[in-house]
Amino acid sequence: MKGTKFTCSLIATLLLTACGQEQAPKNTSQKVSPVPAIMDSTPPALYGMRGADRSWPGEPDNSLDLADNNSTRNYYVVFDGSGSMNDDQCGDGRSRIDAAKGSIKKFFNAIPADSNVGLFVFDNNGSREVSPLKAVNVGSLTKMIDQVRAGDGTPLGYSLAVAYKSLLEQGQKQQGYGDYNIVVVTDGAAGDQKLMEDSVSYITTNSPVSIHTIGFCLGNGHTLNQQGVVNYKSATNSAELVSGLQSVLAEAESFDTSSFTGMANE
Repeated sequence: MKGTKFTCSLIATLLLTACGQEQAPKNTSQKVSPVPAIMDSTPPALYGMRGADRSWPGEPDNSLDLADNNSTRNYYVVFDGSGSMNDDQCGDGRSRIDAAKGSIKKFFNAIPADSNVGLFVFDNNGSREVSPLKAVNVGSLTKMIDQVRAGDGTPLGYSLAVAYKSLLEQGQKQQGYGDYNIVVVTDGAAGDQKLMEDSVSYITTNSPVSIHTIGFCLGNGHTLNQQGVVNYKSATNSAELVSGLQSVLAEAESFDTSSFTGMANE
């Protein structure tokens, strides 16, 4: 596969996750490979605060085909289907999983048609990338969300690592131009807390990738609520969940707010 050598090397030096691994252990109580010493040498300032820093995405990888449009927006979605999403608190009469499914489908519909979208889920069937980063296909993404069945743990750290790996490779294809976003919808604390913290630190100090998190029925106490580092929105009902997702797209030139109209009642 083109780019395999590059992305495997990245994971080996960044997170030490298994090269080519598509699914984390279903039992998230298992230990996840630690972040290596490279983390200790990361710059103290966030990437976006370092002015003329243009170090990302690193040296060109000649094995990757360049993108036809290097200004493409990229959204990699991490969707929480853990066991707690079966609860009905904050779901407006539905389970949280059903409320979240409806909201994320609306988000897919509102994403500009010329964007790339990737999707990672963790649920009763484990943790996996169900759709690689590619041109948005609303029908396909909707079917994948419909198949999510709540259960198991919350491997947010591993999810962020996979998302970043995908966006970094796309950054190589776009020669660093364009827009790069990780969008997390979650209702619980990470089962791999240390890996999550180190992943956030590495991503925000070494890349222009923006991390957006909607904490569903969590309030402001989630560890991903890091002011100035992560774009965090708290959602206590369907309307606020929709609003949080809407904010991710607020700066897109072709964003149409009517795409979200009435979502809270669906």
